[in-house]
Amino acid sequence: MANKLLVKVIDDLSSLPESELRKLVQDQIDEADMLASVIDSLPEGHIVVSPEQRIAFVNKAAYHLLPSDRRRRMKPGMAIDELMIDPDVKAFILDVFAGKEKPDPKDFAFSKGDEVRTERVSFSSLQLDGGRYADIVVRDITEEIMKETRLRRTESLASMTTMAAGIAHEIKNPLAAMKIHLQLMRKSLRSRGQIDAEGAERYLTVIDEEIDHLNKIAVDFLFAVRPMNIELRLGSLADVMNDLITFLTPEAVEKNIDVKADIEKFLPRVEMDSRYLRQSFLNIVENAFAAMPGGGKLSISVRLDGNYETVRIQDTGTGIDDEHIGKIFEPYFTTKASGTGLGLTVVYKVIKEHRGDIFVTSEPGKGTVFTIKLPVPSSERKALSDKEEADGIPADS
Repeated sequence: MANKLLVKVIDDLSSLPESELRKLVQDQIDEADMLASVIDSLPEGHIVVSPEQRIAFVNKAAYHLLPSDRRRRMKPGMAIDELMIDPDVKAFILDVFAGKEKPDPKDFAFSKGDEVRTERVSFSSLQLDGGRYADIVVRDITEEIMKETRLRRTESLASMTTMAAGIAHEIKNPLAAMKIHLQLMRKSLRSRGQIDAEGAERYLTVIDEEIDHLNKIAVDFLFAVRPMNIELRLGSLADVMNDLITFLTPEAVEKNIDVKADIEKFLPRVEMDSRYLRQSFLNIVENAFAAMPGGGKLSISVRLDGNYETVRIQDTGTGIDDEHIGKIFEPYFTTKASGTGLGLTVVYKVIKEHRGDIFVTSEPGKGTVFTIKLPVPSSERKALSDKEEADGIPADS
């Protein structure tokens, strides 16, 4: 935005004394130097590009962060490809300006000495009097990635410790049952020197059942800890939920459960793996059914909430005690007599693999609410915004 004082002075230069004009110009030089110094001290790199796709400004951080030809210092009007020497970064930026790439942030790895640094290139828009300028922002995110990696490792270790303790607890009972029945067989052999077929069959049946139980524990554990082969593709969350409701309706009728659906129309697509999401929603709904043994009401909604699509699954069941609600996503935690305690652990893992969040609130005796939030890709947000504007709806409404 132009300096209002300068605009006023330009309109009446002849009436301004030379000394005041000099002072005014010097003040503007000092202010510009101060702003340039502040921008140069920023840790992020900034490359400002004019509407004609010529470089208008580059701060010092941009030279340090991105491979560039430092012998050729920036000159007003320099083309982007004159400054950039890394072919991948150059191609990405030029493709964005040409409309071949979406202006979404992109990460690049560079070898600097013995280190590999990761830098994120993103774009923002500057509306100036001369038109709309692009600000190419470069950030070194190496430390952020390392912190995230350490945090994931810590969380993974804590989760594995919890799961190990859960497995130890789970396998104790089957092993104890097997040992007891083997002891009974051995006792029968010692006392009588033989065992009849009926007695052997009884003992062996129990041992066989416990072996199956141990095998199920092992299979569930491997499913919970192995990396998921999730393939994210743009798809309709409403379609997934409508199909699930159709599938569950006969069971709901049989159990005297009234299912109410409120799914918003014309929702944008989200990146998802419909197989895993459907199974996750099914796990939550089956838990809700189990919490309403005498019947009740299940409310399911899918709505757009800012940059997220929000799924809300609410039941009128027995609810979850305060002491338990903080543990329901932990491995092997269950209040069911026949539960494995891994169902909601897998649900949590699936939602996180979709870069989403899951929350739960509950009131004993009144019911439970699961809320799942999945991000809407920027391309879909733009498409929705364009459609709203075409339909005469303000984009920020």
